[in-house]
Amino acid sequence: MAVAIMPQQLHSLSPLILSSPIHRIKPRMKPTTSSVVKNLESLFDEQSSLPLVKRSSHPDLQRIDSQTLATLLDEQSENLFIIDARYPFEYSGGHIRTAENIFTENDLRLFFTKLIRSSSRPLIIVFHCEFSSERGPRLCRLFRSLDRQHNMANYPYLSFPSIYLLDGGYADFYNHTACRQYCQPNGYISMFEEEYSQELKIYRHAKKVAKGQIFAKKLVEQQGPIQFCMS
Repeated sequence: MAVAIMPQQLHSLSPLILSSPIHRIKPRMKPTTSSVVKNLESLFDEQSSLPLVKRSSHPDLQRIDSQTLATLLDEQSENLFIIDARYPFEYSGGHIRTAENIFTENDLRLFFTKLIRSSSRPLIIVFHCEFSSERGPRLCRLFRSLDRQHNMANYPYLSFPSIYLLDGGYADFYNHTACRQYCQPNGYISMFEEEYSQELKIYRHAKKVAKGQIFAKKLVEQQGPIQFCMS
């Protein structure tokens, strides 16, 4: 006989935050043929819980500190994916080892689609920008939104439940002597570096144009072609 799970019970199934960097969480569920419960079992089998950093800013996002990420790079690199949301000139000046430079919403959507179709998916995805105050959080939320949309029929199942924001961003990571060994090249270029002021203007302008195009596309999809009236 299938076991029915009430909505209020689902909230009580959230994973515990443990002290060790990585700890497997074993679900306590009775055997059932329910597809929803099977999805939940898969979620808890795959999710790893990491020690979190609490901040008043972006309280909806899970944060990990630089030392935790350094430990992951040592122990879980094959299951870890880092998304660097900074601009290319910042990334080229120094970035965390294995991090991929994805700084536009369109590129993140393409990346998400690629991951969904892949047979090998990372268990943990970490987002960051220079300080993890704007660009990193924005892409982190977009990624979670795409995951929710993809699994709408299987709520609350997520294909990528373990997504985190690097507290303090690349600036904090680079400033830790023990973490700097994971940076390549071993350098740090600020977004507001005077030498790259023109590049900053170009990338910011390109992002505004891209956002305008996405907004216009959504209008067409929702309302049909925009009609212009000249009087």
